[in-house]
Amino acid sequence: MFTVMEQEFEREQSFEQLKRQVRESRKLVADQLSGVSRVMSDFAREIQREGMELTLQEKQVSQALEGLGLSVRRVEIHNLEEGKVDIEISQPTCYGRDECAKIVAPMLTEILGENIVVRERHCEPQKDGACRMCLASAKAFDIDIGVAGAAKDGKLLSGDSFRTMDLGNSKMALAISDGMGNGERAYLESQSALDMLQQLLRSGIDEKLSIKTVNSVLALRSTDEMFATVDLALIDLQTAHVRFVKIGSTPSFIKRGDDVITVTASNLPAGILEDIEVDVVTRTLKPGDLLIMMSDGIYEAPRHIENRQVWMKRMISELQTADPQEVADLLLERVIRQHSGSIVDDMTVLVARLDRFVPQWSAIQVHGMPKLERPRVVS
Repeated sequence: MFTVMEQEFEREQSFEQLKRQVRESRKLVADQLSGVSRVMSDFAREIQREGMELTLQEKQVSQALEGLGLSVRRVEIHNLEEGKVDIEISQPTCYGRDECAKIVAPMLTEILGENIVVRERHCEPQKDGACRMCLASAKAFDIDIGVAGAAKDGKLLSGDSFRTMDLGNSKMALAISDGMGNGERAYLESQSALDMLQQLLRSGIDEKLSIKTVNSVLALRSTDEMFATVDLALIDLQTAHVRFVKIGSTPSFIKRGDDVITVTASNLPAGILEDIEVDVVTRTLKPGDLLIMMSDGIYEAPRHIENRQVWMKRMISELQTADPQEVADLLLERVIRQHSGSIVDDMTVLVARLDRFVPQWSAIQVHGMPKLERPRVVS
C-alpha cells in the first residue's frame, strides 16, 4: 500500500506540473497572438497608405529632376509621411557619376524640407541600362560602433555573443548574450538566444514579448540546465531614446563628457524560470554620448575590488578618447592587466557613439519648384 501511495503521489505531482505548464503555455501563446495582432495592425496601416493619391507629387518630382537636366523614366512615391519618406526613381544609367546621391537626394531634401538619403541603388552601366534608386528619410542621428572581446584562457571560441541589428524605421538594436559556462556549448546557447531575438524583433514584435518568447524556448526545449544572459539596447535614431532590457546581465554605462551614468535592472538569466517579468529602462542619449555594454567577464573580472560599479565608472571616466573602437580596446586591455595578462573568463565589450547626422551634400534649390505637399491618408 505504501508503494502504491508513493506512485499515486508522484503521478499527481506530474499531473499538477503538466497543468501548470499548460497554463503558462496558454499565457505565452496569448501574448504572442497579441504581439502578432499589433504587427498585423501596423501592416494594415501600411496597406492603407497605398490609398494615397500621389500622382501630383510624382509629377512634381519628375519635373524638378528634368529641370536639373536629368532624364527620368519613372517616379513612384510609396510614402511621404515625415520621417518615413519612401520614393523609388528609375532613370537611364549615369555610368557611375553617382547622380542619385549628388543630385537627386539633395533636390528632394530641398523640396521636402527634410534630409533625404539614398537607401538602396541598382546601377546597370551597360548599353541602355538603368539606374534604380530607393530614397528615404535620413536618420536624425548616426551611430558608430566598436567591439572587443577575448575567450577564456586565450581560446578561439568565446561563450559570449554580440549582435548589431538594423530593425528598419530608424531603429537599431545592440545585444550581448553570455551563455552558461565557456566553450562551444556556451557559444551555441548565446548564439541561439540572439538568433531568436533578432528574428522576433525584425518581425515587428516588441522587445518585452520577444525576450519572454526567447526565455520560454530556452526553458522548455531541453531538460538540461541551459540558460543565457541577454543585454539588449534598442536605439531610436530619430529621437535618441534608448530602451534597455537586461536579463541576468551586468550594468551598462553612458559616458557623457566626464560624467558616467549607470543603467541597471534586475532579472534572472533567460531559461531558468518558465515565466519572467521583463523590466524596460528608458534613457535619452545626447550627441557625443558613448553607450558601453559589457559581459560579466569584463564587469566582474577585478575580483579583489569590492565595489565593481564604482571602479568601472572611474575607469570609464578616465578614458581620454571618444572613438568607440579605442574605448572597447582600452577597457578590455585594462581589465586583462588587472589579472597580470590572464583571461579568467569570456570577455566582450560593445561601445556605440551617437552623433548627429550630417548630410554628405548640400540641398539643391530648384527655381520655381514649390515644396511638396504631404497628403493625408484616403479612407
